[in-house]
Amino acid sequence: MKKEFLKITIIFFVTVGVVLWGLNFIFFAGNAPSSKAAGETMTLSFNPATKNAAVNASFNVALKAKPSLNTMLRGYRTIVQFDKAKVSFESIVYNLGVMSPGLSNTTAQKVGINSRGYLILVGENQTPTGSTLTAVNGATVATLTFKSLSTSGSSIITKGSSFYTINPTTHALFAAWTVVPASISVNGGGPTPTIDPGAPTPTDDPNVPTPTDDPGAPTPTNAPGMVTANLKMKIKFQGIGAKPATDALSSMDVRVKLFNESTSTATDYATGTFTSDADGIWGGDVAFGNVDPNHKYAVIVKGPLHLSKKICVATPTETAGGTYRCSGGTISLVAGDNDFNFSGVLMLAGDLPTQDGSVTAYDTSLVRNNLGKTDADSLSKSDVNRDGKCDTQDYSLIIASLAVKNDEE
Repeated sequence: MKKEFLKITIIFFVTVGVVLWGLNFIFFAGNAPSSKAAGETMTLSFNPATKNAAVNASFNVALKAKPSLNTMLRGYRTIVQFDKAKVSFESIVYNLGVMSPGLSNTTAQKVGINSRGYLILVGENQTPTGSTLTAVNGATVATLTFKSLSTSGSSIITKGSSFYTINPTTHALFAAWTVVPASISVNGGGPTPTIDPGAPTPTDDPNVPTPTDDPGAPTPTNAPGMVTANLKMKIKFQGIGAKPATDALSSMDVRVKLFNESTSTATDYATGTFTSDADGIWGGDVAFGNVDPNHKYAVIVKGPLHLSKKICVATPTETAGGTYRCSGGTISLVAGDNDFNFSGVLMLAGDLPTQDGSVTAYDTSLVRNNLGKTDADSLSKSDVNRDGKCDTQDYSLIIASLAVKNDEE
């Protein structure tokens, strides 16, 4: 009996080994997907690499990524910059993984993209296996459509790129490659202007900037019948019951956008700086132009380490933290200041940088890997309750948010 059991066990493990070897050979030509090794690169390229186009002619380009070794990709971020005097952006289709909502630019934002001369692509793969990239073929990241505005030469380039995989030891995301940038020559090529100093830098909020994002920017002219509304808000964050110990911890950037219930459209996120009072209530303001005072709105608030919360009334309340829900916005806005006390509901923690709109294993592993750390970089990503350290309290807050899990939009 024992001999039969031993024989069956040996056959089982040999069979499993053969199957795994076969899958590895079929899908990766004998080379298993790698994680980070010294000297690995991710080469970006445009297809085609050169393009001649008449004035007002549209053309498509595919942005491709090819690793030096076969790999599993979890996410990416890159900036595509162009000479806005010679080329305009038309549309984008994300081909690799899915677009990260609230972080990545879309076709709907082309007016703002063309005003500054660059767009930001942020994508991710949320499946258990990730995206397979081979060193032979790579993969198409996105397909972009541009329009030629001039027969003068210019270039479209990538910059500030990062590609991410899972660290097999810590199970956390990390930027795994040295990225080789891409460039396409349009009508003979030429230099690409540097990003307009008045526009947000690549590390700023990637959505179309609002007048409050750049204090030096001129106030835009509203369309007829529209007004500029300044939202002065009080908000409450999960786990913060009093003012943090230092001035640095007592200030945070919060993103806000408006959802117009009458037109079923949303603005892009605008960013405002909020500060805490003695009771842990955070106050700040964000302004929006082209607001219709005859329409009803919902306000969507998202903290730097938090899930977004959709708020439909001027003074919301809830019986238990995180239970507030609303279906349709009833908020009226007027020109000038509009005061709102949203502190009756909690902004739940859990969506950590780089934010993807959900509380996932990435967020919990990030806190777990930073437990006990007090350096600035670790705290900026995982000190949820802003007490100057990453500890089990932060971990518990994120675990509690798994019951909600996703942004409210």
